[in-house]
Order: sequence, then C-alpha cells, then structure tokens
Amino acid sequence: MKLFLFEFATCGDEIPEHIAVEGLAMFKTLFKGFLRYYNVLSFVRRQFSDELKLPPGKIDEIENWLEKSDAFLIVAPEDDYKLLKLTEIGEKYCENLGSSSRAIAITSDKWKLYKRLRRKVLMPKTSKKELEGDFIVKPRVSCGGEGIKFSRSIPENYIAQEYIKGENLSASLILRDDIRVVSINEQIIEDFKYKGAIVPARIEEEKALEVCKIAIEAVESIKGLKGYVGVDIVYAEQPYVIELNARITTPIIAFERAYGINVVDMLKGYQIGSSFKRQKLEKGQFNDFFAKVGNYTLRISDF
Repeated sequence: MKLFLFEFATCGDEIPEHIAVEGLAMFKTLFKGFLRYYNVLSFVRRQFSDELKLPPGKIDEIENWLEKSDAFLIVAPEDDYKLLKLTEIGEKYCENLGSSSRAIAITSDKWKLYKRLRRKVLMPKTSKKELEGDFIVKPRVSCGGEGIKFSRSIPENYIAQEYIKGENLSASLILRDDIRVVSINEQIIEDFKYKGAIVPARIEEEKALEVCKIAIEAVESIKGLKGYVGVDIVYAEQPYVIELNARITTPIIAFERAYGINVVDMLKGYQIGSSFKRQKLEKGQFNDFFAKVGNYTLRISDF
C-alpha cells in the first residue's frame, strides 16, 4: 500500500524554528516507522530535501500526492484550523489513518472541546467571560502553548480558564478496536511554552491509574478519534484534562528508545513490554541532536 505522510513543519509552510524542530523530529520518526509497512510517499520543503533524501515540493501540490495514495496521515498544528483543513482534503481521496475531520473540528477549538468534555471529565473552569481568582487566557484555536498568559481581560477569540497548578503531564493513547494508554509523559513547560518531555513520566502507580482513567474517558467522549491521540493533563490534588490533541504529538520521538518499538508499531497493534529506559526530550542548542532547524535543535538522552 502507498501511504502519503505529511507533517506541516517539514512539508508545508515555513513556521518558527523552535516549533519546526519538533515537527521535523516527528516526521523523521514516523517516516522510519511507516517504511516497515508501506511504500511511503512524501515531499518536503526544499531546505530538508538533501537531509531527508526526499523530493522538494509545496503544500499546494498535496492533492497530486493524495490521488496516487491508498492512505494518508496528516500531522499539522491546529492554528488557523490547518489540521482540520488538510484532513478534510485528504478524506476526499483515500483512507485516513488519523482522526476524522469531524473529531478534529471539536478538538481544534478549545471552547468546543470544553463544552463537549465538561460533563464527562474534570476540567478547569472555562468561560468566554472573566473568571474570579487567578485565570489565564488562551486562544480558542492554537497549539504548543502559544498565546497563553495571565490576564484580567479576554481578547477576541480567546477564552478564560481557571489556573490549575500541578504536575504537567500528557497521556499518549492508541485507538484501534480498543483504547490503550501507551505512555504517560512529563511535560517540560516554561511560561506556558512546551520545551520538552520526559518519557515515561516519574509518577506513582496510583496517580498513573487516575491519569489513564481520565484520559480514556476524554477520548471516549468524542466520536471519530482514531490512531494516536494525546491528552494534556495537569495533576493537582486530582487530574484535570486541559486539552486533547487529535494528532501525533512530540513524545512519540522518544518511544523507540524508551520502549523499544516505534509509535508506528504501536499503531499496528504491537504492545510494549514491561521494561523501559526513561528518555528526556529537550529543545535548545546542542551539539548532539536528533533534529535541527536553523539555530534550534532537539535531542533525546537517557534520563
């Protein structure tokens, strides 16, 4: 089968280097994994063509590639509904290995997501109006912590959300015939910006079970989720669901070193064993790195 793989930072438009380096690392991880199962088709931005040994191309050529493919996987940011729009295009041509556009329309908009989940799982109080006490504001449509800040007023197309202080975690789930939490990860967050992760998290078993439970309940509440899904969680006195990402997320870069199998193997139904080797993902300026875009690098190291 022919699979068209598209990752926005690598194959699409130019984006800030500190975000693009995560995208490039995800693309490299997925491309390697999918080669075991598919004839992988893709193009990349010209600056990555020599490194990745793939043809240069442009995003407006995407339908030409989809036409000759049996399946596709799109990885893109939610900003400006990029993930949604690209998935809608792909669904016209071939099988989608990721979540449906119907599900992405909900998860891309933080206000729609809150309304869908608020009666199903514990979430911070969220409103389009000002809240009492400490609250943050965040764009309704964004990713990677962009635009999040403390504020006393709410800009247009933003929402207010109760500030929950606790452990920043994410749950990585695989949705096939069943739902499996394959990894709980620590998120390294600075000023609400994503800086890296520890895979798997250093977390007590009882807490881990609570995190798994709430993550599964969250994904069960949205029809059309499929393949890999990430759930962002803050654990205070109990776990709170913050966001749900209906797409591949950055921790998958470390799975092969941490668990011994690529995330694509997980998508194919293979399960990890009981042993692991904890890994740390970091963004910065390192001499040893897994991916590099401009002045930014991403490295994986034993932790």
